[in-house]
Amino acid sequence: MKEEFVAFPNKGERIVGTLHIPERTPAPAVIFCHGFTGNRIESHRLFVHAARELCRRGFGALRFDFRGSGESEGLFESMTISEEMGDLTAAINWLYDRMEILRDRIGIVGLSLGGVVALLTAVGDGRIKGVCTWGTPAEFGGLQNTARNILGEAKIEELMVKTHFDLPSGDRVGRDFLMDALRHDISGSAARISPRPFLIIHGTNDNLVPVSHAEKLFNNAKEPKEKFLVEGADHTFNRWDWQWKVINRTAEWFERTQI
Repeated sequence: MKEEFVAFPNKGERIVGTLHIPERTPAPAVIFCHGFTGNRIESHRLFVHAARELCRRGFGALRFDFRGSGESEGLFESMTISEEMGDLTAAINWLYDRMEILRDRIGIVGLSLGGVVALLTAVGDGRIKGVCTWGTPAEFGGLQNTARNILGEAKIEELMVKTHFDLPSGDRVGRDFLMDALRHDISGSAARISPRPFLIIHGTNDNLVPVSHAEKLFNNAKEPKEKFLVEGADHTFNRWDWQWKVINRTAEWFERTQI
């Protein structure tokens, strides 16, 4: 197995990532999409562990930083879901030209907002042969309390008249992010993944995106679909046994569905 630092462009800005190459190639591949304010490593190295396990099982894996996140160029302030969809498309385009990868066997894993990006992109891109979401919202309307916890009381209303708002994390989010988010139908997109396989993974104690969102995605999706709830787990599966339940179930699903 080999790990390679890689880079590719989108809209004149450099996107960086890590490509995991298995011993036997060409191989099927999985692209990882990180969450809001995340990066290609993710909390407690979740994406690193997952990509290496998939690689051990014979899959290529690409972890990349959306523009404005991690080591990629761009400003987080300019980030929107539509822009991240463009980044994911650029990642697929780049991966498509790699000799180590089987073009007809590319799947996507998305964590939280990365799962939204994966779902929305898959609807319009048939090159994505399967989608797996971790802790992903089914809609934004039901996350008003979560947004206020992140932005502060009444800050959502302020954003509608300001160009940006500084988050407690040190990141700056732009008004365009909220305006763009309201344009997308996440649960409706879940219904359009079929006949490609769809796996929904969620923690039952996710206080950021309640488990009801997983239920809504699953109910809206068509076959073939699967749901796996991790009992007691939080939003990023922040415990050793939780993360490995997620990783192993995801890897087994990719193996079984022949993505």
